[in-house]
Amino acid sequence: MSIKVWGFFFLSFLFNNICFAYDIKLYPIEHSLEYKPTLDLVFSGLNYQNQKVFFNDIEIFIQRLKQTRPFTENFGRIKFYCIYFSEKEKNVIFQQVQGFPPLKVRQDFLEDIFARLKSNYKLVIIDASGLTSCAELSSSEKASLIILGKARYKDKHSFAKGFLHELGHSLGLRDECVDCQQLLAAGPPNCAAIREDAEKWWGDLVGKDLRVNYISGCCGNKDYIRPTIASFMNDPGKAEDFGPVNERYLNELLKNKIVSNPSGS
Repeated sequence: MSIKVWGFFFLSFLFNNICFAYDIKLYPIEHSLEYKPTLDLVFSGLNYQNQKVFFNDIEIFIQRLKQTRPFTENFGRIKFYCIYFSEKEKNVIFQQVQGFPPLKVRQDFLEDIFARLKSNYKLVIIDASGLTSCAELSSSEKASLIILGKARYKDKHSFAKGFLHELGHSLGLRDECVDCQQLLAAGPPNCAAIREDAEKWWGDLVGKDLRVNYISGCCGNKDYIRPTIASFMNDPGKAEDFGPVNERYLNELLKNKIVSNPSGS
C-alpha cells in the first residue's frame, strides 16, 4: 500500500532539536559490494520483545531480496544497516497515531541519518505488533520510509512479499490492483491512464514477453492499464516476482543514483 503525501511521514514533533544517541551499523551479512552502492536499506524495529526475533526478520527480508530479480543480479549494489537505540529514544523519535499512516517520525532524526550515511536511504520500520504496512511512492533519488506491520502477515513468506511490495512503492512502482484502498494517479513505469502511454512505456516488450500486454486496471481504476496480470505490485500474496516491466525499471534504477537530502535541500 502506498501513500500520496510525503509530509505525513516527515511531520516533525514539537520538540527542540536534540543530539541523537542512537547507533547505526552495517548489518552483518556475507556479501561483497561489487559496485558502488546504489541502495541503502536501514532497518529499525518497534515493539519487539526479543532483539533476536528482529534480526531474524531482517534476515528473512534480505534472503528474499537476494532471490528476487532484479535484486539478485544487483545484490552487490545494496548496503544494509541496522539502528540501535534505547526504548526511551524510540519514544522521542517515533509516535504512534490513529489513522493512516500509523506512525510519525521526527524529521531531524531522518536528516541525521542522511548526515551519517551521506546518502539517501530507505528507512524500513518493522513494527512487531503493527497491522498496517505502507510506503511513500518515492524513488531511489530520495530518502523515504517503509512501515511494515508484522502482525498482519500470516507467515514469513507473506511477510517477505509484503516487504517487497512496499519496497517497490518506495522505488517508484505504483499499485497494479483495481480495488486499492489508497488511490493514486496513473504514471510510469507500470500504470498508464491511456493506451498511448502504455505503448510508450512497455510496448517494446509486448509480443516479445508472453506475460506483457495491456491489462485493464491499476491504481484503483479499472480503466487504467497495467503491463501484467500478476506481480508483487498487484497481488503479492500470489505473485512470485515483480514482472518483466517492473524488473526492467528496477534494474535500470539500481544502476543509477542521485543523492538528495530528505529535508528537500
